Amino acid sequence: MDLGIEFKAGVPLRRQLEHALRGAIRSGRLASGSVLPSSRDLAEELGVSRGVVVDSYAQLATEGYLAARRGSGTRVAELSQPGGPPARRQIPPPETFRYDLRPGQADYHAFPRDRWKAALLRAMRELPDRRLGYASHRGVPELRNALAGYLARARGVVVEPGHVVVCCAASQGLTALWHVLRGRGARRVAVEDPGWRWQRFTAEHAGLEAVPIRVDADGLVVEELAEAGVDAVVLTPAHQYPTGVVMTPERRGALIAWARQRQALIIEDDYDVEYRFDRDPVASLQGLAPDLVAFVGTTSKTLAPALRLAWIVPPSHLIDDVEHEFLVTGVTPPTIDQIALASFIEDAALERHLRSMRRRYRAKRDVLIGALARQLPEVRVSGTAAGLHLFARLPDGVEERATALRARRSGVGLHELHRHCTTVAPSPQALLLGYALATESELIAATRLLAGAVYPS
Repeated sequence: MDLGIEFKAGVPLRRQLEHALRGAIRSGRLASGSVLPSSRDLAEELGVSRGVVVDSYAQLATEGYLAARRGSGTRVAELSQPGGPPARRQIPPPETFRYDLRPGQADYHAFPRDRWKAALLRAMRELPDRRLGYASHRGVPELRNALAGYLARARGVVVEPGHVVVCCAASQGLTALWHVLRGRGARRVAVEDPGWRWQRFTAEHAGLEAVPIRVDADGLVVEELAEAGVDAVVLTPAHQYPTGVVMTPERRGALIAWARQRQALIIEDDYDVEYRFDRDPVASLQGLAPDLVAFVGTTSKTLAPALRLAWIVPPSHLIDDVEHEFLVTGVTPPTIDQIALASFIEDAALERHLRSMRRRYRAKRDVLIGALARQLPEVRVSGTAAGLHLFARLPDGVEERATALRARRSGVGLHELHRHCTTVAPSPQALLLGYALATESELIAATRLLAGAVYPS
């Protein structure tokens, strides 16, 4: 049996043999069920004592890699069976497309590498040695101060620095809030339909029932929310995902009235509202009722998901419970990255970057709208005032899933509306077309391919 092993001095022979056998089993060179040589034969082949082989076989049998049965020798265990180490699985590569128009992505090509590098170097240079230990589970004070000022200035959030909790992602912030609510007796929570699927996933993962509530042209239908008997609702009021509608003032007022009467929590997911092109972004819902609304934000669309930096502003009566959730898990962003983002905000680099990106995204949006008007004039486009994607309603008789499948096969990545629906499919057949990541020329080329997917020859 060729294990490809060359024994080295200074390392016990048994340990080297065990390592070689494990590697051969894990790689598949020794397949499940295959018979190994007897301990005497393998010892002779390798030039070691029989005791080395016997002990190695015994150790790997204990770990579940080998199975020894009287009369049938020693075999490689069936690793897919319970109790054995898991069989090696090929991790599927991430889906890639020649033209990537999937929503929810920023233009990573425009990430401000030099300015971010300067912020990181400054953090490394100025951070005292004593602060390389564990930081506060709410986040470092520099970032909480910077975020409090930025959110008040840019989003109209009512917040003190002590009420900002820094986390790794919007989904992590949501999960913490769900656990807090469940600990306080909540069992049912409302999610938008259609809506961002991870809102529902995080609620269900926390042991809550996610109740879908319809979204129309004015935002979440509060009348249906009132009939659902839920203890909380999560929504994207300033720029609804995926439809792009903005919740009307009347609906906002009705939502707050419902929450106050029900003593329920509103979770405001501040999804990509920094990118509004016709006027200033709609101010936060939290600013109207900070005692009822938990505000969740992230750098995923303003900078990049790779930074793993987000934040929550819970109502004051939940702040201690939220902090306790992070205390238990111990999962918080690195201190150095938090301090870098703090200086990035304080130096106004974030707001300069956002101004530049608004111009860049607006130009891309206009290119895509123009290409659709030329190639697919029957497609009705909406949700264009803000965000990073378009809502493209297909012509009557065109089925979105078949269209999306043809588009993907031709190399165009996109989402169909029903991908984000929880209940029965809504009447419009629509596609979600992101324009942030692709170049302008790629948007034009992708639209030509999309036209062939809508009207296949």
